[in-house]
Parts: sequence; C-alpha cells; structure tokens
Amino acid sequence: MKRIIKAGLCLMRDGQVLLARSRGDTHFQIPGGKIEPGESDIDALIREVQEELAVTLVPDSAAHMAIFEAKAAGRIDVLVEVRLYNGTVDGIPQASSEIAELVWQSPAAPTVPCSDVVRLHILPYLARCLSEQGRTPCQP
Repeated sequence: MKRIIKAGLCLMRDGQVLLARSRGDTHFQIPGGKIEPGESDIDALIREVQEELAVTLVPDSAAHMAIFEAKAAGRIDVLVEVRLYNGTVDGIPQASSEIAELVWQSPAAPTVPCSDVVRLHILPYLARCLSEQGRTPCQP
C-alpha cells in the first residue's frame, strides 16, 4: 500500500478549526500538504501554508501535536499520514493557489464532507481536547 506523508496546520478560532477544499475535490482537509524529499515538516508547512492560505507561518511558533493515519479519500490503496502541528500565522487566511474554499468548522459537529483522516481522527481529537480542557492544543 502506498503511503503519503503530509504536514498539517491546525488553526482554531472561536472553537472552530480551519479546513480547506482543493479545486476539483469534494472533501475538506487540514491545511498543509506533502513533505518533499529533503524537506522538514516545518519547511513543508511554511511552503504549503503560504501557497494555500496566503499567510506566513511564524517558524518558531510551530509545535507538533499528534500523528494521524487513514486511507486517502476515494482511494483504497493509499494511506495518508498527517503530522499535525499548531502555530501562529501572520495575516488572515484566504483561499489561494489550488484551494477553492476555506471553512471554519466545529470539531464536534462538522457540516462539510471531510477526508477520512480529518473526519475519523483529527476532528474527534480536537473535540475531545475542547471537551476535556475547554480549549484545543491548537491554541498556543
């Protein structure tokens, strides 16, 4: 089975997490993307966040949260591993490059279709954190 490793950025606002949908895709994801050969997780996040959200990730603000894995949306032969980080961005996120749409969603009750790794793992993790701690680990 093929494995894709991605770095993802958890951005929260008023108890909601930012999700992105790429052009031509029906599922929403955590912003971020594939880690290129020779690239660190943080380097990939800086590049992907700039491309997708038109904001700058403050490099020293990025902190590893957890790793999640699931089958890729619409694929039975591909596993996606998402290395989730929180961090601070400079600017207001907006859909850029290949991103068609951004939405803020409640981790406990999303209203948009999400990829398996987001729906089955990341959102429940964030909802648990909100329930247990009153805040998410996405909030620095």
